[in-house]
Amino acid sequence: MHLLLISTQPVSQLFGKEFPFAGVDCSFRTELQKDDLLHADCIIDLRIDSQPELISQYSSAKVPVLIGSVVYTLSDLSLPEQLPVARFNHWPGFIQRNCIEFAVAEMHAERFEHLFQQLHLPFFKTADVPGFVSARTVSMIINEAFLALQEAVSSEEEIDTAMKLGTSYPMGPFEWSESIGSEKVLQLLQKLSAVNHRYEPAFSLTQTTQR
Repeated sequence: MHLLLISTQPVSQLFGKEFPFAGVDCSFRTELQKDDLLHADCIIDLRIDSQPELISQYSSAKVPVLIGSVVYTLSDLSLPEQLPVARFNHWPGFIQRNCIEFAVAEMHAERFEHLFQQLHLPFFKTADVPGFVSARTVSMIINEAFLALQEAVSSEEEIDTAMKLGTSYPMGPFEWSESIGSEKVLQLLQKLSAVNHRYEPAFSLTQTTQR
């Protein structure tokens, strides 16, 4: 199997030392080239959340294409159902997990499940909704922490410490926000809050992102 990974970030920044596709013939690019759709057995593209218009490059795809798209759903991207495209959670901290959280049209589900089995990656399928399950949940936790901060409940450091000690979270919400990128969290919350007011971003989170 030849796997093509497309990202504007260096692989070492994405995965650290634990590259999940060890033992797989893998190439890396910062952009899709003309013949890639002919020669790759699978393409992973991590650019779509920041450049959704690039999805048009896969309008004739025959090979499985896995797009890093936490915010934009397959429906948002107006993909023809026959295209073998799935989206997955590629946010920092989630992409390093030894598990793929993905959404795909039902007609392609078995094909992608077989792909993940070939790559020896555990997986779980979710509905095609913004944020999947884990990114949406973590973003809400981060937002609540920013609400507590702007209401002067406590400091960032104390809130992080309290959440790690009290809930056994691997990181506090502000540490999560810094690791993921507050602009990504804000983008997802804005998308979610357009249809559900409970996801309205905290003013302090918006301020932090605009600095």
